[in-house]
Amino acid sequence: MGTVIDLIATIVAILGLLAAVGYGGYLLMLRSVATKRPGASHLAADARKRLPAAGGLTVGALLALLLTNGGVTPDVIGLLLGGGIGLASVNQLQSARKRLANPPSSF
Repeated sequence: MGTVIDLIATIVAILGLLAAVGYGGYLLMLRSVATKRPGASHLAADARKRLPAAGGLTVGALLALLLTNGGVTPDVIGLLLGGGIGLASVNQLQSARKRLANPPSSF
């Protein structure tokens, strides 16, 4: 029973880590492109503001992955933490894409 929980927790934590790294990579690519394009400095600034949160999500996902190396209790904690971070990363990525695709006129 413990092996099954360990396997599921590890898979969920890895998926959460992939989502967090994908979100951070998207922001870094967006910032890189926006700094090279004239008139897109507001996109670079917005991406720069979101980078610390992406870094925090990545660190949390790494912690969740490390927790899955323990017994059943740390596996469950790692499972919940990795799943929550994965969901938060995907939601943040979708909101960033939506916001940056249609920037408000206040810039």
